[in-house]
Amino acid sequence: MNVWENPSLTSKNLVEPHASFIPYFNPFLKKWEYPEKFISLNGKWKIKVFNTPIEVPNEVFGDDFNDNHWNEIKVPSNLEFEGFVKPIYTNVVYPFEVNPPFVPKDYNPTAIYRTEFFIPESWLKDQIFLLFEGVRSFLKVFINGKEVGFSKDSCTPTEFKINDYIKPGKNKIAVEVIKWTDGSYLEDQDMWWLSGIFRDVYIFVLPDIYISDVFIKTDLDREFKDGKIFVEIEINNESSVTNQKLSLSLIDPLEKETELIEREIVLKRGKNNFEFSFKINDVLKWSHEFPNLYVLKIKTGNDERKINFGFRKIQIIDGNLFLNGKKLLIKGVNRHEFDPEKGQALDVDRMMEDILIMKKNNINTVRTSHYPNQTKWYDLCDYYGILVIDEANIETHGIGWDPEETLAEKEEWEKAHLDRIQRMVERDKNHPSIIFWSLGNEAGTGINFEKASYWIKNRDNTRLVHFPPLGADKPGDFYYLDVVSAMYPKIEDLIEYSSKKREKPFFMCEYAHAMGNSVGNLKDYWDVIESKPYLIGGCIWDFVDQGIKMVDENGEVFWAYGGDFGDEPNDKNFCCNGVLLPDRTPNPSLYEIKKVYQNIKVSQLSKNKYLIKNEYLFTNLNKFVGIVKVRKNGKIIYSDKFKLNLEPGEVITKDLNLPIEFDNNEFYLDIYFVLDENEKWANKGYIVSQHQFKLKGAQYEKINIEKIAGKIKLEETSNNCIIDSKNVSYIFSKNSGLLEQILISGEEILVESLKPNFWRAPTDNDIGNKMPERLKIWKKASYLRRLHEMKVLKKDNLVIIKTKFELPGYSWLEIEYVILPEGDLLVFYHLKPSNKVPEIPRIGMQVKLKKGFKNVKWYGLGEHETYVDRKESGLIGIYSKKISEMYHKYVRPQETGNRCDVRWFSIVSDNRNFNVYGNKMNLNFSVWPFSMEDLEKANHINEFKEKDFISVNIDLGQMGLGGDDSWGALPHDEYILWPKEYIYSFRINFSSLSEKEWRSYFKI
Repeated sequence: MNVWENPSLTSKNLVEPHASFIPYFNPFLKKWEYPEKFISLNGKWKIKVFNTPIEVPNEVFGDDFNDNHWNEIKVPSNLEFEGFVKPIYTNVVYPFEVNPPFVPKDYNPTAIYRTEFFIPESWLKDQIFLLFEGVRSFLKVFINGKEVGFSKDSCTPTEFKINDYIKPGKNKIAVEVIKWTDGSYLEDQDMWWLSGIFRDVYIFVLPDIYISDVFIKTDLDREFKDGKIFVEIEINNESSVTNQKLSLSLIDPLEKETELIEREIVLKRGKNNFEFSFKINDVLKWSHEFPNLYVLKIKTGNDERKINFGFRKIQIIDGNLFLNGKKLLIKGVNRHEFDPEKGQALDVDRMMEDILIMKKNNINTVRTSHYPNQTKWYDLCDYYGILVIDEANIETHGIGWDPEETLAEKEEWEKAHLDRIQRMVERDKNHPSIIFWSLGNEAGTGINFEKASYWIKNRDNTRLVHFPPLGADKPGDFYYLDVVSAMYPKIEDLIEYSSKKREKPFFMCEYAHAMGNSVGNLKDYWDVIESKPYLIGGCIWDFVDQGIKMVDENGEVFWAYGGDFGDEPNDKNFCCNGVLLPDRTPNPSLYEIKKVYQNIKVSQLSKNKYLIKNEYLFTNLNKFVGIVKVRKNGKIIYSDKFKLNLEPGEVITKDLNLPIEFDNNEFYLDIYFVLDENEKWANKGYIVSQHQFKLKGAQYEKINIEKIAGKIKLEETSNNCIIDSKNVSYIFSKNSGLLEQILISGEEILVESLKPNFWRAPTDNDIGNKMPERLKIWKKASYLRRLHEMKVLKKDNLVIIKTKFELPGYSWLEIEYVILPEGDLLVFYHLKPSNKVPEIPRIGMQVKLKKGFKNVKWYGLGEHETYVDRKESGLIGIYSKKISEMYHKYVRPQETGNRCDVRWFSIVSDNRNFNVYGNKMNLNFSVWPFSMEDLEKANHINEFKEKDFISVNIDLGQMGLGGDDSWGALPHDEYILWPKEYIYSFRINFSSLSEKEWRSYFKI
């Protein structure tokens, strides 16, 4: 049997797993430190890729092999991103025949890497180690032609002691990397199937007596004031020395160092274990809000270790989750290690960027879906304050959960399961940011996981064990788990769970599927979570779109996904589920997450009195400055500041005493909380929380149409009705019943008629719930309608055109147009759907304007796009953008750019405005420099270009986006446009006074 097809052989000749020590992150200098005797093997290596491991000749591992003609590759990197192997993306399906433990014989890319390193002769008296931090998937190492060993877990270190293989001076290393092995059956995660040496590689030297492992556990007393440290130290003695001095000292977060112990120890040859405990008074606790790090410094002989740790306590009390005695809600995301240009070979800059995005958007937890991350990631989470759910590199989704099939129940796979889980725990055990150990993801339940959980609980009693073995089919609620882990539950599932006495907290390890234009109804989930027991929040799926940066033949950048490389099978763009684009540009859903996850809640008691609640666990609100702004018709007319001294969990009533005289206009109040001082993750003045309240609604001024002065002219031909008023002409077709043209001073401004529209370019969620098939009658209704009746009426100073259309499905639409003498157009829209038609994607009208308009200004929610079920983060105000900025470039083009609750909007050119006002009602609108058809046809953002026209959508509304999942869930009922009568009206004019005229109200 091939070694790469034998699950009982997980590795050979590895150093036993232990806590990570290299590099050491210095929290006081905010940098990583490396040993004095250290060689980085990152850089250029020689490489040759074979189709299968069988094709690899033995001579390529020899020290005398000539590799001068081979290609070069940078390490770390993925083969797929360096052009050596084709990328493949699948979600569940394995990209090869499922027959564990066997993998393809005809094509299994196998890369041979070769490079050289130099070892000083003086180093040979010490202990020399070679460490690979991560290699996908199978790694076998040769030094100077001799086999050193192998390993199969892609995401934990592969470490060898190499004294027996090296010589002074130049040494040659050859590494075999096989893409698919028996271990690949345990790595069926929803991500790109990538391969190669994708994390750091280095050599380091330790003395003959060295500290080989350290485990620091902490505890807090009942008052969470004083702490205890429990230290387990393993010392390896490769010398004949038997007596040695051991010292431990503690450096607190203020950099004060205190000696804990210094004593003589007796050592035997080989491993020696020591245990100590210490009580520390008045500790500075670690939390995501105050990530206070202590450093334990351990020294024996010529070896010294520094280990960062924190005092923090995770508990379950009465079925709820607690951190340091305070009830904790997980406001999290799932995160893959992914860079659009580097794949899984993330650098520190990208990790830093991700951490800061999380902190700035009120995200307090990250799940390392679905494998252990680089060690530097945990250092950053410790330092900046992000809670971590550390997940083992195990998923067998494509095999399924059947007890007869799942690898979780097969004895021959037990070692492979335990090995991956144990290596993760041993490597990461000292990081205070880690609150849960996760056994893996969607890998079935069985004896192998039961044994793994039992091992963890005996090894580490300071954290909880989590695991969603059955995916979205059933919550992970088994005796060996500490929390109930659910994927994509409905709100009613949360309510049901919280309705009974429970012993375990309910955790949504995945929810709010953020694929494309998504994350609707997030606030609805959190209204339940924050008001019910046992619900501890969840982690949104997921953080960043896994799109690969590509450039087409025209130099246009786009994000590639499954199938774009000829990869079969593939799951298309299902790898793009993030709240960020691949380059970390925020998707609009991120703004909603920041708002819903914020930790300061404000509610209105009256115009001047507001109830403010501090929902931080450990942060007093005196850390922030409160800012008050009053808007009149969208414009800020007053601002003020205030400070609060409000402890966590406390509530206060704040009297703002606003010195505002309210007239007939509309008034809103904004309340912000901003940082009062610079923090590690943001500068002074950064907004952490925002709120808006209506102080007074507008009083509309009804205009008597009959008293409007001016003349209006109606001319009818066999095909058209032409209405002239002031300098504006409107031309209606008697054949279509539509407004076909608008002329201003004789110049045409329309490219297409103003026509009813019931459709939207399907979102990813729409496609998942079969909206294009279910609701296709409404797409048909957008371009197929029968003009049933058209009436033209001329009064003294206005023209009224009444149209009635029969729509497919026996529905009816009546549109009435009123043209006023000063050139204004009133549109009254009345939809009467049949009771036999399905829900409606959109209710509105669409028109195309000629190119020349440049900017858009509006009064409504902004400034980012908003939808009926994703608008908590929008603020009512006046906003302005270029037309090219009015849409978002989702990885796969889809519905985009909607703005809700709009009083008026104005599309502006150098010499005219195109203004639209809600007629005593709010509108939805969007503006694109292309057509809806362009959006719907395109699969990538480079496939449509800005056109020589402007599409304008003037809508009553759209159905919600949804987001419970992207493979069938509908928007919630309250956000669906059910078939019933709908009426709305709006006014169009071309005035330069759009901000002043919006309160005018016309009624016929």
